[in-house]
Order: sequence, then C-alpha cells, then structure tokens
Amino acid sequence: MIGVAEGHGGADFVNGARRRHLVGVLHPRTDQPVTLVDDRVWLATGYQQAREVMRDKRFSRAAAGTGCPRGPALRMSITELDPPTHTAIRTLVGGSFSARQVERLRPRVDDLADRLLARLVDSGRTVDLVADFCAPLTFHSQCALLGVPEHCRAAIRRRSDQRIGLPGATAADTYSAELLLHDEVVRMIADRDRPPGGLIATLIAGHLDESALTGLVASLFFDGHLLSAAQIANTVLLVLTHGLVDRLRTDPALLDDVIEETFRYCPSVNLSMPRVATAEVSLGDVQVRAGDRVAAAITLADRDHAMFATPDRFVPGRPTRHLAFGYGTHHCIGAHLARVQVRAAMLALLRRTPNLALATPEQELAWVVSPTVRRLCRLPVRFR
Repeated sequence: MIGVAEGHGGADFVNGARRRHLVGVLHPRTDQPVTLVDDRVWLATGYQQAREVMRDKRFSRAAAGTGCPRGPALRMSITELDPPTHTAIRTLVGGSFSARQVERLRPRVDDLADRLLARLVDSGRTVDLVADFCAPLTFHSQCALLGVPEHCRAAIRRRSDQRIGLPGATAADTYSAELLLHDEVVRMIADRDRPPGGLIATLIAGHLDESALTGLVASLFFDGHLLSAAQIANTVLLVLTHGLVDRLRTDPALLDDVIEETFRYCPSVNLSMPRVATAEVSLGDVQVRAGDRVAAAITLADRDHAMFATPDRFVPGRPTRHLAFGYGTHHCIGAHLARVQVRAAMLALLRRTPNLALATPEQELAWVVSPTVRRLCRLPVRFR
C-alpha cells in the first residue's frame, strides 16, 4: 500500500532523511528493487527496474485507466495513451514544447520572474514563495507558451487547481473537477479575443474535431505547472539549507548543475504513472503477470546505490541520468519548460534578493508527499 505522508521539517524533507520524505507511506517496507505493495500491485524501486517499467511497451498506460471515470480531457491526455494514438497526439503538441521553442520563450519567462519578484520585494513584507511567486510564475509562463488570453487565465487556473485537488481526493472529485476545467477551456476556445500564436491557436487551425480539440487543450492544464512550482520551492529551500546562496552569486555557472542535481535529489515527482502489464514480464527477479499494476518509485530509483555513487549526498555536477522526467515513450513533454522555469526563478532570486532568508525556522515548514507530488505546503521568506 502506498499512502500520503505529511509532516514538518524542511531540511529533512529536501534531504530525504527518511523514506517517508521521499516516497510517502509505503507498506511493506523493503529494500528489494521490485516490491509487491498490494494485491497484484508492484513498485519498482531500483533504477534499472524503474526505467524498464517506463520503457517496456508491454506495460500499458491506457489499460491503467480502465474503470475510472474519464472526461473529455483525460481521454485526450498524452499521459493516458499508448502508441500509436499517443504518438499522433504527442506529435501535434510536441513541437511547441521542444527545446528550440521553449528557448524562444526564455526571455519572457525571465522577465515574468523579475516582475513578479520585484513587486514582492517592493512590498517589504514576508511572503509565501510558493503561492506568491512559484505558482504564478509557472502557470503564467505555461499560458504564454500555449497562447491563453490574459482575461481567461484566472478562471482556468482556479479550475486547474481544483482538478489537481488535495491528497485524498476521490476519483469522483477529480472527475467533477476535470469537467469544470473542460467547460472553462471550451469558453476560452470560443472566445474570439485571443492573441495570435501559441499552441492553442495552432491546434484550433488543425484538423481535430471539437471534442478532441477541447479535451486535448484542457488536458494541458492538469498538473505540469503545479509540479514545476513545487520544484522551484524545493530548489530554493535546498539552496538555502545547504548554504549555497553566496556561492551561486559568485559562481553563477554552477546554477545549472545545482538545478539538475536537485531534480534527482529532491524532485517534486514521486511515483511514475501506473501501468498495467499486458503480458507476463520478467522485472528484476520477479514475474509480473498480465493484468498486474506496476509503478516506478522515481525518488527511490534516483537514490539507487547500484547506479549513483553516494546517492544520498547532494553533488552538483554528477552525470545527468535521473528519472525525474520519466523515461521512454512518456518522457515528460514539459521537461524543457520546467528547466527554464526553475532557472528563471533562481536567477531572479539571486539577482534581486541579496538578503533572502527563511522567515520561519526550517523545522516548522510543513510538507506533503502523495503518490503524485512531493511539495512544501508553504515557504515563508523575507527579503530584508
């Protein structure tokens, strides 16, 4: 069984001091690379086994959703599909999330980070960096890439946050919230006052029928911006608690290495999306039967001693082989955008906040680890 863990202690959280900080509540607890956690539910915790789960096409994403309520957005989400349908849909949207396209967006993301932070610094108050900086930065920069009109963003963000939900939300809760998000996207697409450019305009000009179009666009607001916002907060806290702020200011070339190691050491993701075996598969030393469910514990796999030297140490500059963005067919389509967002946030903070510090003792910082996300609930900071 895999459950939600909650607690206090920011340093323990970012360092993954105990297993619950990394993967949440896990029963039975075992150090085997493949573990049976429930009746016919397997968890791959070893690096090679986790990568195999995400690579082997005999583990089906589409089959994992059978029996769950599926609205128009979930039916079109590339995270829920298998090839060849997955390939066709990913091709439609993939170009807009490519390294080249995201690089063109970088100046806008950098500018947004600067403007958001300037307002917070000028306010002179203690702020919650998660709610006041990380979340608006990732949501609005994603909207810029997609081409979402300014006047539609608040409503879509509200519905997107509802769809992400709180730990413990039921399938019915998620389904109802998905329908509300889809309704908001339908209204946006019908709105003729849209800016030129962006992925949405490209999709509208394409050959999708109305249901496929609105479902696909709505699915792009599921959780990418939440995970990126959580990753920024995790990175900021790690840099503060490891005393790296001054070093990064004097050696900004180190920043990319710090960010990449943070994706391995303290990611905002936890488990991969679950899959269902469509045939009997050998996974490590176990035989997974057809119909069994399998997921990869990314946080544990990225601390596998068989793959990484001193995996429980934060070592910027180590070879980039982490699984924070998945692997194989469903490698995260937003990986380039997430890296740009985290870098923009860190650069703005290093440049504009010479006295950046926690506004509360790190021991009091609350965190939550669910099967889908590892995040700080709040990150109070002061700038003066």
